[in-house]
Amino acid sequence: LQVLSDVFNAPVFTIDTANSACLGSAYRAIHGLVAERNVSLADVVKLAPEPRLAVTPTPGAEEV
Repeated sequence: LQVLSDVFNAPVFTIDTANSACLGSAYRAIHGLVAERNVSLADVVKLAPEPRLAVTPTPGAEEV
């Protein structure tokens, strides 16, 4: 996670859910189904588990 954070110079958040990548894909699929009714992605994921900060970029990593 630290490498991802350093490469993209962005904090990385995680959730305590197994197969969370699949969960994210499912949320996007649901959003696609309800998008024609003007339902926002924020409304689709409002009951999702709260993410927690896992790592932040190492200072100076963007210069490497």
